[in-house]
Amino acid sequence: MLASCGNSNTANNNNGPIILGDTATIVTERDSQYLKDDMQDWEPKKAAATAEPEAKPTTEATPAKVETPAPAAKELVKENIASGYVISFGNIKIVFEGITANDASRQNPEKQDGLSYIVKTGDIERSKIHIYGVKDASVKQCYQSRLTLHSNLGTVDLRNLGLYMSGWKNVPNTKSGGQATFSLSDLNNIDFSSVNNNKIKNATDRELRNRRTNRKVIESWMKEISRTRSADDKPCEVILDNVQLQISGTGADGKAFRKNIRMSV
Repeated sequence: MLASCGNSNTANNNNGPIILGDTATIVTERDSQYLKDDMQDWEPKKAAATAEPEAKPTTEATPAKVETPAPAAKELVKENIASGYVISFGNIKIVFEGITANDASRQNPEKQDGLSYIVKTGDIERSKIHIYGVKDASVKQCYQSRLTLHSNLGTVDLRNLGLYMSGWKNVPNTKSGGQATFSLSDLNNIDFSSVNNNKIKNATDRELRNRRTNRKVIESWMKEISRTRSADDKPCEVILDNVQLQISGTGADGKAFRKNIRMSV
């Protein structure tokens, strides 16, 4: 027989001891408020620890996203390219500053070493050649000129005297990084072949007759050039017909290149 729970002073209690199997002493609780489970759910510490790496982002991931400055550098190079006519092959660009031009014939700068162009706008004599994407580069030039007459009577192109061709000469340059610049200012002072008064008169007469010019105009021109003894005398004017350039060097990739370029005016 078991002693009942609670106050040990059982003598003052009218109830007797609890007897196993005695239904009169068994209390069955049916009120839901006393049947609630007040114990909090227990979660193992290990489960909480595994969640911490997800909550704390790793600091090592950020530097990898920052180290990509290369595209910006390429865009900067493109912005610094001079304005003018561009000839491109491989990673090399040759820019004739301040002019526009057309192909003299169908050609491919990637495959051909000899290239020919006709200047459309701008003065080749005032132009500069900019070469990009090279370790080193050099330019040689020669030109062909022709003689014209220019006065208030008009202009006569003495092509029948032929073209004068200069010798080859090195063009001075300045270099900065992967760019080389060459000035064509020497073309502002060009020469022509040695001529005399008789040659100039004959050439003028032939040109005017080919134009079907009337006799009175021809006589006026003959008077205009009666004292002209050389290409340096008025009304003679030496003009540029074309310039030929030998451009060679080593690209930034270490490969040698060579281009022969003719620019006709």
